[in-house]
Amino acid sequence: MRTGSCLAILLLLNILSSSACAPRQLRPIATIDHTPLLEAVQERRSILETGLSGTLEMDFKGGERRFRGKSYIVAYPGGRFRLEIPGPWGSTYLVMTCDGREVLAYYPEEGKAFRSLAEGRSVNPHLPFPLPVDPIMIPALFMGVFPDGGEVSKASASLMDSGVKSLRAGWGDTQLQFHYLFAKGSDSVLTEVTAHEKDMRLIVHTGENPPYLPRDFSLTFPDASLKGQWRQAALFKGSEADLELRIPGHVTVIDLEEMP
Repeated sequence: MRTGSCLAILLLLNILSSSACAPRQLRPIATIDHTPLLEAVQERRSILETGLSGTLEMDFKGGERRFRGKSYIVAYPGGRFRLEIPGPWGSTYLVMTCDGREVLAYYPEEGKAFRSLAEGRSVNPHLPFPLPVDPIMIPALFMGVFPDGGEVSKASASLMDSGVKSLRAGWGDTQLQFHYLFAKGSDSVLTEVTAHEKDMRLIVHTGENPPYLPRDFSLTFPDASLKGQWRQAALFKGSEADLELRIPGHVTVIDLEEMP
């Protein structure tokens, strides 16, 4: 066999071997109308306006800080939420709430409480895991929907070579970008949401049935990561009063915005 033929065969085998190990890629093959996909996303957000409740297993890693445990959550896409982390023997480790204006974090066993603005991260040093974005943004991102206070910008859609449909959209005048994937041949079956802004990247996988509630999420930023797995998730059937946090009168609430 000629040397040139041998080299060609070796090169072909190398290419095939590399292709077998390469991750599957979604390649756009056509531009399509983004309107039906955007309407599906907005309809899903409207359904979630009644609130989402569930049990979430969280795993945070960042430098020397670690947290792994269960939490109970009630949240609205507009930014209001109540998060409760249970302690041992039926106790409560932390209760954190956001009413859209301020955040309260209360540690019942320690008799400590903190207050901060909802649009800010001054409460982070006093949490078991820091929040990579303002607290008011957390519910919408973890649900995989557009937050309040802006409008969709620069929306576009593509048909991928696998038959999956892709929707990309910016949010207002921010750097926040969303990428939605819809199941093969569908304008409504949402399977995955990616959001990114600067150094933050969030991936949300959804359930298989309407309204495609979040199933899990992975949030990464330069020096830390936060992962969550929903053990239970359902549209909230309770009252907005369930979001209230009543801190005993003898507990001093430290206002973090007034600290030097």
